[in-house]
Amino acid sequence: MIWLAIGLTVPAATAAIAQNPFPDWQQLELAHKRDGGTEAARLQMLAALPIGSPLDPALRSLATVGATCKSRRHEPDVKHCLIHQYSLLDGAADDIRWTITISASRGRIESLRLGRYVDRHGTA
Repeated sequence: MIWLAIGLTVPAATAAIAQNPFPDWQQLELAHKRDGGTEAARLQMLAALPIGSPLDPALRSLATVGATCKSRRHEPDVKHCLIHQYSLLDGAADDIRWTITISASRGRIESLRLGRYVDRHGTA
């Protein structure tokens, strides 16, 4: 009986994760292209990392999509994460950086900010 209960719990948890997939760099870029800003991407990120969720699994999820996360010494409860790639889509070399700033308290996410920065390395 105990094994049956555990077996039923695991698929339910997996299904919940699959409903809110974690956005990678390409998905963030598609969201930016659709709305011309960062709001759609921020909503995707909040669906994957809801306020109140545990911080450590969130940081592991960010690492799976290529993010690097660090804290500053004077802000140990704030994680600064970066997902970046180079893009040649418009004919110019662009270094596109998505920043995710997560504020946490007692190991749980309190707030999430998202930013997008582009360094142009040439012209089309």
